[in-house]
Amino acid sequence: MDYYPYKFEASVAYHDVGSDKYAYTVVYVTPELIDTLPLKQYPRLRIQGEIDDVPFDASLTPVRGDWYILLSKKLLKALDAGVGDEVTVRFGIADQDAVTIPAALGAALQADDHMRELWDAQTAGKKRGLAHRVATAKAEKTEYKRIQEVFGILRGELDMRGKPLKP
Repeated sequence: MDYYPYKFEASVAYHDVGSDKYAYTVVYVTPELIDTLPLKQYPRLRIQGEIDDVPFDASLTPVRGDWYILLSKKLLKALDAGVGDEVTVRFGIADQDAVTIPAALGAALQADDHMRELWDAQTAGKKRGLAHRVATAKAEKTEYKRIQEVFGILRGELDMRGKPLKP
């Protein structure tokens, strides 16, 4: 018996969105499986599971009637897979409101009541995006800079890319 209730096999594919800047490596979820998922209630359904025994957390992303799972470069490397390779995906539905907060961001939020209130007012999806911004920093200096950017975004001074908003 599988631990995960959903399973399918697919080829790793290149998803080109018509721009050199935006192209992704993905696996498309089979239409039969899509029909069994609560996508009307959760249009970007959060899932967690394994691809060829490598753990992953993701959301199902819609595109022109299909749904895919985005595969990061780090995940592809762990899978030792590339475009055209067959993979087995097993997953379950994750807590839709769960957010993993990096330790440094959590400490900064705990130290500033106003920032914590602004953080708490955000949707789970926006919190995940902001937390990801900090979590992907490789150096402590970059992590600090990104925490300051997150605070600027929360205050409404910066857009989600960290660029100043025009008055």
